[in-house]
Amino acid sequence: MGPLRSAVVATCRALSPRVSLPSADAVEAIADRMLATPSLVVAGPVSSGKSTLVNALVGRRVAPTGAGECTGLTAHYVRGRADRLDVVLVDGTRRPLPLAAGGRVPAAVGDRLGVRPEDVDHLVVTLTSAALDDLTVIDTPGTGSARRPGGTSGGAHAEAALVVLPATAHAGDLDVLPGPAAHGPAGVVAVLGRADTVGPDDGRDLAVELGRRLGDRVGPVTPVIGLLAETAVTGALRAEDVGALRVLAAADPAVLEVALLDAELFTTAELPLPIEARTRLLELLDVRGLALGIALLRADAAAGVGELCDALLAASGLATLVRRLHDEVRARTDLHAATAGVRDLATLGEALGRAEAQDGAGRDEGTRVADAAAALARRDAFTERALLAARARLWAGALGLPAELLDEVDRLASAAPPDVRAGRPGASPVEVAGHVARRAAWWRAYGSWGSPRRIADLAHVVHRTYVGMWQDLTARTGPP
Repeated sequence: MGPLRSAVVATCRALSPRVSLPSADAVEAIADRMLATPSLVVAGPVSSGKSTLVNALVGRRVAPTGAGECTGLTAHYVRGRADRLDVVLVDGTRRPLPLAAGGRVPAAVGDRLGVRPEDVDHLVVTLTSAALDDLTVIDTPGTGSARRPGGTSGGAHAEAALVVLPATAHAGDLDVLPGPAAHGPAGVVAVLGRADTVGPDDGRDLAVELGRRLGDRVGPVTPVIGLLAETAVTGALRAEDVGALRVLAAADPAVLEVALLDAELFTTAELPLPIEARTRLLELLDVRGLALGIALLRADAAAGVGELCDALLAASGLATLVRRLHDEVRARTDLHAATAGVRDLATLGEALGRAEAQDGAGRDEGTRVADAAAALARRDAFTERALLAARARLWAGALGLPAELLDEVDRLASAAPPDVRAGRPGASPVEVAGHVARRAAWWRAYGSWGSPRRIADLAHVVHRTYVGMWQDLTARTGPP
């Protein structure tokens, strides 16, 4: 647990004896969340490819996938010593349930346990996957699902969010997702799901446009082909599948070109491959993966499962997404978790204040809790959160700045050493401190020159960041 989470826990522990017992329980629950494994909630509309992407991220084909709505319950994927499934009921009791064939979460969980579906709150799926080290992944029912998201189990308190968006997403769609509404762009990693279905360039241009359209809310958007990623990393592709692709690679090119235009055409065209084998290939690769695999085998007839999985992974965009999750989520779990704790304290303070105003109790607990949250939020360390949000908007093209200033903000928001962040690699700490002081003054003036509000706000954040760097540097070296 880092210093920011420690500060939230200390504040909660100090606040708890000063409020009533019900309020103290809520404050202690916030402190307990600071001690728990950080979580990433995966959100998006029904059939956006969320669960396929979850499978790719955890390295196992465990979440139910397919056409239509498959994720009817919130599922928490956690690291453990053995694979298992526990069903958590609304009353808090847990019941074990065997995983289905192939290690998947079974359908109709309530029926298998003999309980009503509405009595099931969420699932806990424990896996031996190293991808879940120090991070819980929460897969939620899609927007528009017939199922409720599972109360507090639906990711309301998650530290960060992965939002899977369709090509048609607009700002209003984000209001019902647990990520953007709660975290803002600094705590959200957005992807364009099923990117192979929206254009010949695997969705790259559309992802850029989508990021600009939603940039004030989610930052840049990464195109991902979840099915190719899932197949590449979960071991689903077998040698016989590569053999089937090799048969297709030797088929009549004219017939194959037409067949690869559409999944239905592929299953009905005159090709030297049984329909069962074609159906399996579509389930693993879809048309985009079929074309990629056939092209690979035509160029290298000896290519096997490993080479094909490498090609699928490279085309899927998963590596870019994993890098973003590392840089923007895992590397900053202390900041994101503490921010979530401050947000929960502020929300609790508001709720207590409303209740006190209605019943006229005059206890002032709401004010006490809200003041504690505000004091935490004013800590200099939380400036980084504001800087990350600004960088997300800059990446998405939501703010107009000269290129050199964009680069400067990008460097400041990185996890690089102070000299690199200040744009002075190799300089001595004293030289860096002097440069940082001059840049702090420049940005303070830049925000005061009648700039638009969005630029003035950014300049204020950058100025505060430089001031914090200067204080850290001079504490070690003395003023320049």
